[in-house]
Amino acid sequence: PVPTSAPSLAPRSSSSSSSKPPLGVYDTALLIAAACTIVAVGLSLHLIRAHLKNYVKPQRQRYVIRILWMVPIYALDSFLSLAFIRYAVLFEVPRDVYESYILYNFVALLVDYMGGEDAAREFFAAQPPQKHWWPFHWLGDHDMSVFLETCRLCVLQYSVVRPATAVATLFLWAGGDWDDADWKYTSGYLWILLVNNASVTLALYYLLYFYHASLPCEPLQRARPLAKLLVIKAVVFFCFWQYCLISLLASLGLITRQLAHRSADATTTGLNDFIVCIEMAIFAVIHLGVFGVREHLVETTHGASFNPLAASGAAPRPSADFGWDPATGGGVNRALSYDAAYRDMFFVGGRPARAPKRGRVATPRRRDVDGRAAAALSRGDA
Repeated sequence: PVPTSAPSLAPRSSSSSSSKPPLGVYDTALLIAAACTIVAVGLSLHLIRAHLKNYVKPQRQRYVIRILWMVPIYALDSFLSLAFIRYAVLFEVPRDVYESYILYNFVALLVDYMGGEDAAREFFAAQPPQKHWWPFHWLGDHDMSVFLETCRLCVLQYSVVRPATAVATLFLWAGGDWDDADWKYTSGYLWILLVNNASVTLALYYLLYFYHASLPCEPLQRARPLAKLLVIKAVVFFCFWQYCLISLLASLGLITRQLAHRSADATTTGLNDFIVCIEMAIFAVIHLGVFGVREHLVETTHGASFNPLAASGAAPRPSADFGWDPATGGGVNRALSYDAAYRDMFFVGGRPARAPKRGRVATPRRRDVDGRAAAALSRGDA
């Protein structure tokens, strides 16, 4: 296959029309991908909104919501890459960078389920030594006193390697040296692929170690970590190896039909993006059960929850079951505005609202409070 060169605005030659697939094949693939993308984005935003409306465990749901953004980002980037395939690398690089961010949040989520870093470190230190699996059994046993740090280092190295190789890919594409079906030893694609493959394999290896060593941890097991691990594995790791397999088959000439694009040079990228769009619609449905909001509501104790939508003035229906106070928008000293909750999803956490003075209650707009809450507030002010 001919290496992919930097994009050109020059019109294509009419001589390439004879190599086009039958009319409608690419258009049909694009329509199917668009429909799946709409389903994936719609279901994911619905679930994210449900978490925001019931933001009762900010430290934990912060990581969950960041993970949930993975499906719409994957779906949109893959669809745009399919629709504008000559600029596919520009859409794939942000997706690859966010993919590495997902692993960081997934490890942090597992640690939070275990009760935090100190609790997780103490738990692993009390466990019997874990043996290395084949083919690394010759390395001996793990040092359980630093097991958490070892797992974190080996998993999160992918969060550094993947963005670095994504930037390298962008430079190769800009220089016209990027060909995702060239497996020659002189190809930059092959070496980037080998580095990514080694990094992603090491990350998966230690994620499995983490899960195996944490089996006796009851708080974590109640959160169904295996289901969450399988979903992350399928989206992050399987999609990567799927791309490698399609690239290999295309380079061997086993995939020759231009199913997802009119250009034979775009077979690998187009076919992979088309499949990813379909897969994201499926994963969006799976996320509804695996990362649902119900598990956080069941664990919430009275008086420990808050709702950022309420704090922003869009007060939803009060819920006595989960301790939401319509007067303050949430639990004591923990209410967030909607903007703060939005920042909390992506960055380092929102700033809690200032606690009301003792003996008085900070009231929202009176029309947003029902009659009984308004009467209670009036008696308190009196």
